Amino acid sequence: MSAAGLQTVKVVLTPIEARLEDARVTILEVVGYEWLGGERRYIVSCYVEWNGYRSQTFRLDVRDGRELDRKLRTELAKMKLALMTGYEHIFAKTG
Repeated sequence: MSAAGLQTVKVVLTPIEARLEDARVTILEVVGYEWLGGERRYIVSCYVEWNGYRSQTFRLDVRDGRELDRKLRTELAKMKLALMTGYEHIFAKTG
């Protein structure tokens, strides 16, 4: 609460597109919540596009931007590995 007794609300407009290595990440929604003990966390809904393929929408539970970056890099690595080993059918073809 602010000094005047009013609650402060932070608004982030989505979708947000960002580059991650050689891929594009689209963040569709970010929902904040308080974890046990009052820790602030976020559920991020997003998808990744790489090399003409798009992942399904997935959700990540993160504490901050640094953790989001680490988890997105992990998801991108899993996507690349799946595509390189022939699992193209689990991704949508783009373009």
